[in-house]
Amino acid sequence: MSGVTARVVPALLAPTARAMSWPPFLAAAGFGLVIVAVPAAMTVVLSGEDLVRLLRLTALCGALGVAFLLDDPAARMAATAPTPRVVRHAVRAAVALAAAAVWWAAVVAITVVGAGKEVAARLPLWDASLEAAAFASAALALAAARSRNGSAGAGAVAAPAALVLALLLSRLPERLAMLVAPGDPRWEAAHDRWAALLAAAVVGLLWAGHEPVRARRSRTSRRAGPRSVRPGRRPGP
Repeated sequence: MSGVTARVVPALLAPTARAMSWPPFLAAAGFGLVIVAVPAAMTVVLSGEDLVRLLRLTALCGALGVAFLLDDPAARMAATAPTPRVVRHAVRAAVALAAAAVWWAAVVAITVVGAGKEVAARLPLWDASLEAAAFASAALALAAARSRNGSAGAGAVAAPAALVLALLLSRLPERLAMLVAPGDPRWEAAHDRWAALLAAAVVGLLWAGHEPVRARRSRTSRRAGPRSVRPGRRPGP
């Protein structure tokens, strides 16, 4: 199985990338770049706290766009393909995360250039990147859960769900707060919770990548074909 997968995955990368729904992601990613590029082009230097807020808003934009990258209009037809769904799902998710990572690198670079040396040196970029990764992975997990049974329009469901998640995170009680300012005593504990959210999202994404039991049984029965009957014997009821 691993040998077959190693041969199949490279062949799936280009067709999968071409078939993905890029316009919503590019629109959201472009808007996110504008959020950090406009302040970077201004002469006024923002504080580290303001820049972290902008990075969080930008990360949310990216998550909304990433949610649409798992949309697969041909999901029902692909269910009969010989390649297991978990492989197709993993390739699509990997392409989505790679695109999001490249985009986030551009976001961070623009932020650092516009922040100035002193402010940029104090920016918690790794922690901000952890938040962005958790947001993006949660959006992908929501989209994957929606599409697990072959349902179309996963992004249209996952994107609003990601917005609801962001709203819930902003309404957490102080002792469980996750959207805290740099320098807050709760910063480290908050990012432990961000790491837990990221881990939960990755687990959900892996779970949603597997075919439901009913679909696997249906696939197996189609491969097995009709039961053969020995000559001279009547088929059973």
